[in-house]
Amino acid sequence: MNRDAMNPARMLAACLAVCLAALALSPLAHATPGVDEPPVPQPPRPVVVPGFEEARLPNGLRVVVARRADLPLVTVLLQSTGGSAADPASRAGLAGTTATLLTKGSMRGGKKLDATQIARQAEALGSTLEAGADWHSVSISMTVNTTKLDAALALIADVARRPTFLQQELDRAREQSIDALKLSLSDPAALAGMVARRTFWGGSEYGAIATPATLTRITRQDVVAFHGRTLREDRSTLILTGDVTLEQALALARARLGDWRTGTPPPQRDEAAVPVPSAPATVLVNLPGAGQTGVVVTVPFLSANDPQRRIGQVASAVLGGGYSARLNQEIRIKRGLAYGASTSAESHPAPKDPERLPGGMLLASTQTNNPNAAQVAELVRGEILRLGEAPVPADELAARQATLVGGFARRLETTGGLASMAADQLANGRALKDLQRAPDEILAVTAAQVRDFAAKRFTPAVVRTVIVSDIQQAGEALTKLDPGSLKVEAAKLKFEGPSLN
Repeated sequence: MNRDAMNPARMLAACLAVCLAALALSPLAHATPGVDEPPVPQPPRPVVVPGFEEARLPNGLRVVVARRADLPLVTVLLQSTGGSAADPASRAGLAGTTATLLTKGSMRGGKKLDATQIARQAEALGSTLEAGADWHSVSISMTVNTTKLDAALALIADVARRPTFLQQELDRAREQSIDALKLSLSDPAALAGMVARRTFWGGSEYGAIATPATLTRITRQDVVAFHGRTLREDRSTLILTGDVTLEQALALARARLGDWRTGTPPPQRDEAAVPVPSAPATVLVNLPGAGQTGVVVTVPFLSANDPQRRIGQVASAVLGGGYSARLNQEIRIKRGLAYGASTSAESHPAPKDPERLPGGMLLASTQTNNPNAAQVAELVRGEILRLGEAPVPADELAARQATLVGGFARRLETTGGLASMAADQLANGRALKDLQRAPDEILAVTAAQVRDFAAKRFTPAVVRTVIVSDIQQAGEALTKLDPGSLKVEAAKLKFEGPSLN
């Protein structure tokens, strides 16, 4: 017997040789990119923003069209100026409640339709009817096949102009909102965001927080009055994006909205707000039993039309705009202290007084284990301040710019994204033509500009921190983080009035 033939090592070597020979002859040895392996990266494609055309009807309604004839779809979005920033302080949540009720009952063809009937009519058009409110506007929208455009606009017109605002629907909407708020008030991250907003903006309109108390005060008369002030032909813009021309849009608008006349003088445009901080630089909220800690750090940001807005966008992206951004790198990737950390920025109209702070807020947020609360808060604050110390490395800057431009381009891929982009521009008082320049302006931002921007605006004096945690579990490090911090029990928080407690 041949002992070498029975040697396990020799047998294994022989098998490996046969397998390697077979693999060399296999199609996998000549893998096809995009089929057998990831596709080869292609050169960047230019971002093309469709042009916008616009006109006005005799009644003052503005009509905006961005044509995309590549798909037989159209998004119809009716936007009216005036949103949550116009809520009375004692009735925070009024704009959102009104928007919710728009789709819950309307007069159509002389008949009262309830929420179910309206939803079914939208579904019959192959779509859903959506309504919502943000800080500066209320909007109603649908995306439909081109052949259904007239019917969709007719539905939107009736919902906007002839809502019934049934008391039972108001009661139901209020109950649902209060239930959602109760959940947020028990969530450390959500609660930290609410407290951060209140402490940053204070008593200005952007510091208003909807609570069970403010929602309970909202009456049907409040909703009717808000609707009358806001959804008006002279404060509204009809945006159509997709397979439609301006001439077609005007003809449809005249037929469905041409006779819309409120008959009373329009209210003045909402004035801009500025931060009015209402608490010390650090606020510790004790939430007994919380399994996690919510950490939010805020600094002033830019007004909506600030010339350095693109620099601010890139600065925010460097800090927290993606998985490889600085906050996530330091907190999650390097130290494993959280599942993620990110930033968000909001900008509002510029205040009239140039000596006052700008109307914007940059918010950095994360969630971590209670014992790590102090360390994570220091890391977040440190990264914000470090941004002003040295230029961003070229590869890091390019990655964040690519993320911003990619996100911008993805919104252009759908008619709904394009319509919402136009609506955002108009709500913030920016020209639609500015969208054409956005990608180039983002890519033109330099590392030195980001450093100088942060050095000027993100200083220790303006950094504000909110931490929601089970303070006993968080330990002494949290209580020593800032000797001048305000400590508040979550159960005793007050979002109305001059102070939190």
